[in-house]
Amino acid sequence: MATLLSPPPETLEKLSYVLSSSQREKVLGAVLPGTKTPAQVAKETGLHLPHVSRALSQLTREGLVVPLSNGSRGKLYSPTRLGKLVFEELASTRGDRLVAPLARGSHFKNYHHWLVKTFGKKVADGFFSEHGIDPKTIDASGWYPLRTVVTVLDAIEKTFGDGSGQTVRTMLREEVMNFTSIKRYLSIVIPFKYFLELAPAMYSREFNHGRIEMEVHGRRALAKNYDWISSPARCSAWLGTYEGTFLSYGFKRTRVRKVACILKGDPYCGYEVDW
Repeated sequence: MATLLSPPPETLEKLSYVLSSSQREKVLGAVLPGTKTPAQVAKETGLHLPHVSRALSQLTREGLVVPLSNGSRGKLYSPTRLGKLVFEELASTRGDRLVAPLARGSHFKNYHHWLVKTFGKKVADGFFSEHGIDPKTIDASGWYPLRTVVTVLDAIEKTFGDGSGQTVRTMLREEVMNFTSIKRYLSIVIPFKYFLELAPAMYSREFNHGRIEMEVHGRRALAKNYDWISSPARCSAWLGTYEGTFLSYGFKRTRVRKVACILKGDPYCGYEVDW
């Protein structure tokens, strides 16, 4: 996916829909090379015929495949142009991994919310539209390609910032409490040390890949982010996320600094926090 400007706006929404079901993904991939009957798809994918029929019905309803006229071999199914675009995006998103790295739609929702608050709704809507995303259709709890999330972060810094990362850092610091994964744990009255130890659980609610390891020593913590995809803007976003989380807990003198980075060859991105 070289750019987000070329696919139609509905591509991202449909991609999330396909990614949420391995059966839909397999069936769409099976009809991509050429028209097939449900029985042929079942044989190729190893899925049971009723599951194939259900997936084909779902993909047809979403405009990703189209049934052709009945013939002697039964009804044939073919991918639509949108279906081909979605599968191309899927292949680009997954790469050589068995699992495509995904993030919750809450990231898009929060980015849009901050842009509206800071620059106005017209500017925010225009920015998202330019990047093939309709904020009205984004499902906050749905799964979306992580690479798209990172690309949008980079674009926000490039469009509204000066390239230093301060814009996305500020955005995440101010929006962190709009992530339900963080908000729900902050609402639990427990010692802060135990809250920090819940970081891996919060991470897994927002991403389907990687992990966080949190080491706590007195009033200092080291967060190790084993992310699969990163960029300078995403590093800045994590700095803001940690700052906002600690500030929300009531620590006004929090200091966060980057001590390791996968972009520089380290095995993880490390964020040291003093409070």
